[in-house]
Amino acid sequence: MYDILITGGTVVDGTGAPAYRADVAVRGDRIVAVGTLDGATASTVIDATGKIVTPGFIDMHTHSDLTVRADARGWSKLRQGVTTDVVGNCGMTPYPVAHDPARAQVLRESLFAIAGDVPWGWDSLHGYRETLNSQGIGINLAPLVGHSAIRGAVLGFDDRPATTEEQDEMGRVLARALDEGAFGLSTGLTLPPSAYGDTDEVVNLCRTLGRYRGRLYCSHTRGDTAAGPTGMREAFEIGQRAGVPVHLAHMAVNDPRRWGSAGEVMDELDAVAISGLDVTGDVYPYAASSSGFSQCLPWWAQSGGRLETVARLRDPATRARIREDMEADGLLAGWPWHWDRLLICRVENPEWAHAEGMNFVELAATRGVAPIDAALDLMRDDEGRMQVIFFYRTEEDMQVFLRHPRIMVGSDGSALTVGGPTGVGRPHPRNYGATARVLGRYVRELGVLTLEDAVHRMSGKVATRLGLQDRGWIRTGLAADLAVVDPGTVTDHATFTDPHQYASGVDTVIVNGGVAMTAGEPTGIHRGRVLAA
Repeated sequence: MYDILITGGTVVDGTGAPAYRADVAVRGDRIVAVGTLDGATASTVIDATGKIVTPGFIDMHTHSDLTVRADARGWSKLRQGVTTDVVGNCGMTPYPVAHDPARAQVLRESLFAIAGDVPWGWDSLHGYRETLNSQGIGINLAPLVGHSAIRGAVLGFDDRPATTEEQDEMGRVLARALDEGAFGLSTGLTLPPSAYGDTDEVVNLCRTLGRYRGRLYCSHTRGDTAAGPTGMREAFEIGQRAGVPVHLAHMAVNDPRRWGSAGEVMDELDAVAISGLDVTGDVYPYAASSSGFSQCLPWWAQSGGRLETVARLRDPATRARIREDMEADGLLAGWPWHWDRLLICRVENPEWAHAEGMNFVELAATRGVAPIDAALDLMRDDEGRMQVIFFYRTEEDMQVFLRHPRIMVGSDGSALTVGGPTGVGRPHPRNYGATARVLGRYVRELGVLTLEDAVHRMSGKVATRLGLQDRGWIRTGLAADLAVVDPGTVTDHATFTDPHQYASGVDTVIVNGGVAMTAGEPTGIHRGRVLAA
C-alpha cells in the first residue's frame, strides 16, 4: 500500500522527453513507482485524469530568503506548482552576518526590501538552515551565498577596494558557506556593496568557489552600456579566469538604445560556450523588472548603507551633487532616463502611500516639481526604502531569451501570501505568476515553448544546473516533489495594477511527500526544508 497514488494523469517527467501516460506512487517522502499501477491502493488517491503530472517546479532565481521567515506559507509559489526556490541571488543573503553589531545592522537594513523587518538571530548559513527547518516552511529553498553579505561582513558597506588581507578573509568566509551547503556564489554588481568589488575581487572569490566542483557563479551583472553587453562579458571573463561555471541572472536588454538585440546577445553567449565556458542563464516572462530605487542612485551616495544614503539626501549640497550625477550619468550609470517608465510599487511612509501605482511623471505633476526631484523627495522621506518597477524591456527580446536552449526560468520574485505580512505594496506580478505564465501564455497560447520543454526548463534543467541529485524529475527513488496541473486552464492572474492575485490551474502540489495543496487550495502543511549542496 502506498501513501499517495496519482492515477490517470499524463506524466511530463522533467527531462524534456515526450509526455506519457503513467501513474505515480509515493511512500514517505519518495517516489516509489511510476507506471501502470492498476489495482494499487493508497491512503490518498489523486485523480489526475485530463491533467499533467510534473516534478515540483524549481524557480532558478528568487528572493524568498526572508519572506518564508516572515510567513512560512509561501502560497504565491505553491499555487503555481513551485516546490523549490533558489534563494541568495543578486549578492544579497541574510548570511554570513558580521560579529560587529553595526555591520550586522547595515546588512539587515539592506535586506529590508526582501521582507521588511523580520527577526533573525543566526550568523551563518548553517544557522539560517536550522532556524527555518525548525520553524517549518511551505516550500524548499536551495541557497546561494551573496557577495554583498560576504563583503559587508569583512569590510563593511563602504565604497573602497578590498585589501589583500580582506580579500583573503572573504575567501575564507565564502569557503565556510560552501562547506555549509551553499550551491554557489552570487553577485549583484549594480547593487552596493557588491558593486564596489572590481573584477579581480570577484575572480579571487571564484577561485575559492572553483575548489567546490559544480558550484555556480551566479551573476547579476553590471549594467550594460551602449557599446553592448559589457556586464555579461565581465561575467564571462570571471568564469574563464577562475575556471567556474557561470549562470547569468534575469537576462534582458534594458537599454532602450539596444532594444531588439537579444539575438546578438545570445550569439555572443553561444560563441563563448563553444570556446569552452560552461554558461547558462535565466529569464522571467515579463517586459519589466523591479528593485529598490536605491539602485538608481550613484554608488558613492550609497556608501555605508541605507541610513547614510538618507543622510546625504537630507543634506542640500550633497543632494544637489546626487541629482547632478544622476542626470549626467543616466539610469544605472548609462541608460537614458524615462521617468514615465518607472512605476512606484512600494513605499513605507504612510504620508506617501498615495504614490504607489504612480509613475514619476504623474507624481511630479501632483507636486509641481521635476520627476527627478519627486523621486529624491520620496526616497528621502521613505528613508531609502522605496521600490519601483522599470518598464525598460521588450516582449520580443524576452521571447528570444526564453526560447534559447541555455536558458531556464527564474521569476526574480519572492514567495508571498495574500493577506499576510508579505502581501503588501504593489509588487511586480512575477511574484505570483511567472511559472504559471510560462505554461499558460507561452506554451498554450503562443506556442513559444512546447509543454515538455517548458517543464524541463522549470525542473530537471534547473536541478542539473544546481547539482541537485534527488529532485527535479519524476523517477523512482527521488524526492516526492510533484504537481498536478491542468494544461488547458493554468493561468497567471497577477497584473501590474492588481498584483496580489494567485495563479489558477494547479490542482495538487506535493512537497517532500506531503500534500501541500489539493483541489487548488493549500492544506497548511509545511514540509519544505532548506537544502544543501
